[in-house]
Amino acid sequence: MANQDFAFEPIPDDKTVSGWRIAMVLTGIIIGLPAFIIGANLGDALGFGRGVLTIVLGGLVLSAIAIATGAVGAKTRLTTAMIAKHTFGSLGGRLVSGVLAIACLGWFGVTAEVFGQSLHRILADLGMGYIPQSLVIALGGSLMILTTIFGFSGLQRLSTVTIPFLAILIGYTAFLAMRDTSFAVLLGSGSGGTTLGDGVSAIVGSKAVAVAIYPDLCRFSRKPRDAAFAAVLTYSVAMPAIIMLAMIPSIIMHERDLIVIMTALGLGIPALALLVVKAWATNSGNLYVAALSAANFLLSKRQTYIVIGAGALGTLTAVFGITDKLVPFLVALGVSVPPIAGIYVAHFWVVRPSYNDDQPLPSVNFAAFICWGLGIAVAVAARFEIVTLSGVSAIDSMLAAAATYLAWCRFRRRAVGGASTTAVVAE
Repeated sequence: MANQDFAFEPIPDDKTVSGWRIAMVLTGIIIGLPAFIIGANLGDALGFGRGVLTIVLGGLVLSAIAIATGAVGAKTRLTTAMIAKHTFGSLGGRLVSGVLAIACLGWFGVTAEVFGQSLHRILADLGMGYIPQSLVIALGGSLMILTTIFGFSGLQRLSTVTIPFLAILIGYTAFLAMRDTSFAVLLGSGSGGTTLGDGVSAIVGSKAVAVAIYPDLCRFSRKPRDAAFAAVLTYSVAMPAIIMLAMIPSIIMHERDLIVIMTALGLGIPALALLVVKAWATNSGNLYVAALSAANFLLSKRQTYIVIGAGALGTLTAVFGITDKLVPFLVALGVSVPPIAGIYVAHFWVVRPSYNDDQPLPSVNFAAFICWGLGIAVAVAARFEIVTLSGVSAIDSMLAAAATYLAWCRFRRRAVGGASTTAVVAE
């Protein structure tokens, strides 16, 4: 159950799992309908060959970032919220936890509403339009809450079913689309309008938050190399392969909505099943991270109640149709998450704290907050093309936050005559 999911303490040895299992859970969470839409857009603009190359390059960048964040999670075996506590201070870490909880819970509500709208439309096409959309959303939200109550083990069981189903169904859809089409159509040059760099930016930017909160999953790693293996397997292998398969029917049928494509190919019921299992897996992951962060923000160990309460709140926002008003706020809030990863990675490798509960922590590490603010400013400037480092605003914000935090630590160490960096930060 969620109460035994170690929101405040390191994962014990007997609860750790292999990198393969972590990769299954991570793949189930990050690959969803938005990823298919991005893949379809890239395929239409760049063509199949360059589209696949773009996804692979983006996956390699994400793998590199996830290896860095995953190393912190695997070595400490703590949640992202607890790592933030040791980086930003006992009170400052609670603020960061609140930001993570709001971001993930907000997207839970948005996904639940999109799920309900899409499922209701499909049911109407199947002659069951009399079922209220609000009831569809409520039932879907309840299903997601039920899975998340069982914590990481629930996500494992769900991914064991959803990933093979997803791969087979999308592969079969690609086969049907290709059955009466020549490869020449697939290998066309694309409509243009998008560069390779733009495509990589879209792939990396869409998953930047996921790699920032990767410690919530990879803390279950037996060893750091398991976390690294899961990152590479997910972002460099599984994600490109599945999006590539989804790209094929999109290019051939000139349609970006995979559900519409499947329905047109006579796969109405399988499309319904795909919609259900993908929203189920992705949103269970959203709620899982939101609940872990909320527990740290509220300082409550009643994890099951937090999962139920947070899930009910997210579902209600979807039922009453107010998530559209939240999307601009959530997009803006998402800019603030990647710099957190840059700071906690720098803190881990340079400060090297013990992450012991008995270790005295400052209430607020003001330097970390200043660097966080700078990272957010760089991300905003990059989005408006005022300044750019890598071409990806999320990476720019991570690099800026990490570099300034490292520079501050080095300056403070010299200022106090070579004292340990841990002591300097704790001042």
